[in-house]
Amino acid sequence: MKKVLIIEDDYSVMSGIVDLLEAKGYSAYTAPDGKEGLKLAKDILPDLIICDVMMPKLDGHQVLTELSGSNATSFIPFIFLTAKADMKDLREGMNLGADDYITKPYDAKVLLTSIEKRLEKSEEMKKYYSHHPTNMSVAATREKLTDNDRLFLEHNANAGFVKIGDIVFITAETVYSNIFTVQKTKILIRRTLKKWDEMLPDNFLRIHRSTIINLNHILNIEKWFKHSYRVQMMHTTETFVISQRYSAIIKSRLLQ
Repeated sequence: MKKVLIIEDDYSVMSGIVDLLEAKGYSAYTAPDGKEGLKLAKDILPDLIICDVMMPKLDGHQVLTELSGSNATSFIPFIFLTAKADMKDLREGMNLGADDYITKPYDAKVLLTSIEKRLEKSEEMKKYYSHHPTNMSVAATREKLTDNDRLFLEHNANAGFVKIGDIVFITAETVYSNIFTVQKTKILIRRTLKKWDEMLPDNFLRIHRSTIINLNHILNIEKWFKHSYRVQMMHTTETFVISQRYSAIIKSRLLQ
């Protein structure tokens, strides 16, 4: 039975999460403030922690900082739960290494899905680490993302969580990349396409040096000039000209 620690000073919120978790077969532990939560986390070494941000004695950011500094607790999946959802707070929490950030009033389905995904990834990392006794942080950087994963991407005024499956295409600008989403947002961040290639799931394809597309968001592929083809993407008027070879690769992948 997986152990989940809830650090929350609002009793009604805490008891609601406990009922939700126990109904799904989790073993729930609780702490009413950051100081007690930190002590309990070190004592029981839970499989996952759900933690409020604004709390007495120690706030959520301080709890995560303390846990991240210990080899015994640094890789416990950590989900922030809070009513405070301004961008500064989101950035601080994610920069400290939180795995997810859910705002109150929380959606039970969203919270359970996040818990399940974090526990699943944690198990994958443990299996990898047991067979590769090197630095676990290195193993983590090699892990492929899935369409359901969310990344916190930030550049100037455009920042927030982006679901991997919602990315339509990515284009390169030197060491930067432009991310275009189904919500028709555009975020420019400092990350190369090579790094994206290492992270993205198999439904993403580099069609030429400067572009990666999500095969799940292709609207149409049509013949273009000479031996080239044109790819039309959903959610945008953007099109891409590709070679006959890449047209065959895309069609083969879509038929799998």
